[in-house]
Amino acid sequence: MKLFFSELPANYSRYHFPYQVWLLKEDQDNVEKIYENGFLPIRSLPNVFYLSRSLRVDLDQFAVSSENRRILKKTADFEADLIPLTEFVYNAEVQKFCKEYVNQRLGRNLFSTASIRSIFSGRIFNYVFVFKKVLTQENVGYAVCFISGNILQYAHAFYDVQYFKDNLGARMMLEAVIWAKKSRKKFVYLGTCYEPEALYKTEFRGVEFFNGFRWSNNLDELKTLLTQSSDEYLLKREEFLKRFYQGDLQFILNKYGVRVNF
Repeated sequence: MKLFFSELPANYSRYHFPYQVWLLKEDQDNVEKIYENGFLPIRSLPNVFYLSRSLRVDLDQFAVSSENRRILKKTADFEADLIPLTEFVYNAEVQKFCKEYVNQRLGRNLFSTASIRSIFSGRIFNYVFVFKKVLTQENVGYAVCFISGNILQYAHAFYDVQYFKDNLGARMMLEAVIWAKKSRKKFVYLGTCYEPEALYKTEFRGVEFFNGFRWSNNLDELKTLLTQSSDEYLLKREEFLKRFYQGDLQFILNKYGVRVNF
């Protein structure tokens, strides 16, 4: 694998020189190791990944909670089939369905029609959960995923927004986690968490997040990162270090991090 460091605007007066870390997966690389180190795929660039505050569920720790059971009961009118993208028929009807979801829930400019088509192309993701109404067999949602031997990435979901208040979106994610548990996977990756609105992804036992140097299951730490407005580097924030790591930066540097051999 190769690492690339894509520069972001610097602030020389504060000695801030930020870079977005990219990773190029090569033929011999283990994709699960890439996810393990906090990277997620860039949907527009096959085999290119970006380092981020990724969320995942450790399925050894996962069990259905009372909140999960509430969602399952409320959404009992829905069911799902898991279909390889190589067998999924992506047509104008599916495209219109997904575009309407984007326009209503995410904003018209977030995903173009071409971007949606690329998600279903099979170049990066390889399966889709197709959700239906039990009685009518009407399609009401699609959740595109990447699945390998030990992991599932829940990547992109589109659903009929008339079922938003019925918690269909929550059911779709929960369905993927339960399927992965039953299928003896080790982790489910749920994307990133940079805004409080994304905390719905933490409604699973065993959830943890990548903070740049380790996977942490401390949700107070995550919520602190979501609410802090400091423009200082995380590992230079004394308050953060004292609260979550006994103020010991040297301990973090010695124990954690991604070892790179040049």
